[in-house]
Amino acid sequence: MRKIGNISFDHIPLCLSPMAGFSSVTFRGICHEMGADYSPTELVSARSIVYNGLGKSFRYMEIDPESEGLTCIQLFGNDPDDFTEAVKQISNDDLLSKVDIIDINMGCPVPKVVKTGAGSALLNDVALAGKIVSATVKAASEYGKPVTVKTRIGWDDRHMNGKDLVTEVCEKGAAAVCVHGRTRAAMYGGEADIEEIARIREAVPDTFFFANGDIKDGKSALRALEITKADGLMIGRGAVGDPWVFRRIRQEMNGNEFVMPSVGDRCDMLLRELEGTASRIGEVTAVKEMRSVMPHYIKGLRGSAKVKVELCRASTVSEVRGILERCRTDLI
Repeated sequence: MRKIGNISFDHIPLCLSPMAGFSSVTFRGICHEMGADYSPTELVSARSIVYNGLGKSFRYMEIDPESEGLTCIQLFGNDPDDFTEAVKQISNDDLLSKVDIIDINMGCPVPKVVKTGAGSALLNDVALAGKIVSATVKAASEYGKPVTVKTRIGWDDRHMNGKDLVTEVCEKGAAAVCVHGRTRAAMYGGEADIEEIARIREAVPDTFFFANGDIKDGKSALRALEITKADGLMIGRGAVGDPWVFRRIRQEMNGNEFVMPSVGDRCDMLLRELEGTASRIGEVTAVKEMRSVMPHYIKGLRGSAKVKVELCRASTVSEVRGILERCRTDLI
């Protein structure tokens, strides 16, 4: 039985990888229902918390232990002191203090994060990454919360420094690490390098380890586990518009056949995520933000191209519901 801090798993955990714009509290709850062991929040700036308090970033940190089960808040930044203060504020909030895990993002590749010296940029400053983890662990330990780290295999093909970063953060107290099998330069293109994840895993055999990248079914999950010897798996883009992926992976890993969701199931789940999100952040904002999510629910279905266009033009929940009602008989 492996542990992340005082959290024990008697099985191989499957988790939702944090994704900006997708990992809403509503979607995380749905994923938990479908078999995800836990799902980190979207990344939140530790510095923003320091200078603006929790209010500005609260919607991205909001947790719902009742629907999510285990909860995890993810932070990013480049100043150890910011993490110390952010953890204190989180741990003294009535709701956020219930979080089970504090995660540090050292893998986000997007320019607006990297240019601040955070996310994947920390692959180029391993010493600073270690200091950030040390400070966060010290602060979080006062509240009994383990600290985990998510990163990538390297900056680019000439700087495969993921192993150095992972070794450093584990020495500084990270209770678990997750490694995405792409470099920062690769962004989300090409194939995940499972073999490189395995080499990094070999360097930290005593730390709880998640593998991440191109895991979308039982076959790819079993391959990742066999090659990397990881303790668990994180699924990112494979879950967008397909929260059933967790149930599918678990069933197929156990040798059972998985029945794919019907068109009706997909449409109903899309509406469920939309309505749940609207109830939290308002209808106008929810519909606007979910324009990048809704097409994934009908991806690959015949006749989906026209429906996607209509969905991306919708501005209310009732419009989306009407589009799906009119078109679900055409989606096969």
